[in-house]
Amino acid sequence: MHKNTRNVIIHYNNLQILAISSRKLSIVPSLYDGEQDPGPKFFCSGVQALLKRLTRPDFAKVFRKRTNSNLPFLKTPKYKFLTNEELDAEISKANKTAAWLLQMPPVVKVHDPINEVFSKDPALVGYDSSKYVFTDITFGVPNEQRLIVERDPDGTLQSCDHDTRKRLNQIYFPIQGRKVKEPTMFSDEEKFHGLLEEEKYEFILDRACIQYEPNEPTYQKVTSITYQHVDLKTNFNMLRSTRHFGPMAFYLTWHQSMDNLMLELLQTGFVRETVLLMGLRQAIHEDIAFADELNELVPQILPTPVQLKKSENLSEEDINLDNKCIDCVVKYITKNSAMKSQQELALQGFREEYQQLVELSRGLRKAHGNV
Repeated sequence: MHKNTRNVIIHYNNLQILAISSRKLSIVPSLYDGEQDPGPKFFCSGVQALLKRLTRPDFAKVFRKRTNSNLPFLKTPKYKFLTNEELDAEISKANKTAAWLLQMPPVVKVHDPINEVFSKDPALVGYDSSKYVFTDITFGVPNEQRLIVERDPDGTLQSCDHDTRKRLNQIYFPIQGRKVKEPTMFSDEEKFHGLLEEEKYEFILDRACIQYEPNEPTYQKVTSITYQHVDLKTNFNMLRSTRHFGPMAFYLTWHQSMDNLMLELLQTGFVRETVLLMGLRQAIHEDIAFADELNELVPQILPTPVQLKKSENLSEEDINLDNKCIDCVVKYITKNSAMKSQQELALQGFREEYQQLVELSRGLRKAHGNV
């Protein structure tokens, strides 16, 4: 990303004034518009399990305080005395609520243009200079299946394009929060860039999910630029424990640019998630040289508890699993990484710190007679 200018010449009383606008984005969006559809890969149960685990759900962030969403007052917290059985029930309820809040926006291919002509009636040529649009407003019909057609002045009767369908569906069956006219934060490049510079990533992505459908080019352009901005700034933690982290990890892996995320995981000491990210790459591209070893290790990691911070006490099972993960990372850096030197340095730092933790954990167990 860099600063750029746009020159505008204003004519006033035969004078020319050169106006220079502010900064401009240089990130090129990448859409899912190729021959391969990402949908089957994204909705695969194995990929979903990896993305949910990489999201690293943290209840403190998932249930954090937000604005009151235009409610007249904030909800008052409730305090209860619970038995163990009631506590377990509340925890189970919280897990289900968290899973609902972290439900990921779908990743699908950009929709194809609509070119469906029903008839051409030359007798209607010149009848009117305006276009007529006919909309089926039957209640309960899904918007994507609703019949919406237009009659052109030349007598052609055809299906409406996607933009017209979306606008008419919003008029007759409005979706809360969605605007008929595109919000300025997306249509004005300077405002959009300002939000990115302020690191309002979650706000941008939440708003995009409301305003657009996942298969719209504009939605994928907005999310693509946002994901790349997060990647450039290494602000991954700002989307972690949100519903947008999974689609971002999928996007970076799909476009072969997940090494920066892997470097961040190594630098922060989450070596197991590094292996899961490698498993995601294997599931999407199937280009990992040691796939058999990796596919055997990933199922061993998924059932383990989510690590929200670095471990302070390790069991022998943890040590054995982490050593297997380290061996996999070494092989990945050697054969598949595009950031070998940076990742090797980060792995070396992790190993040194991890070895100290292993010695401390074993020393504590020995001191307590638990060898």
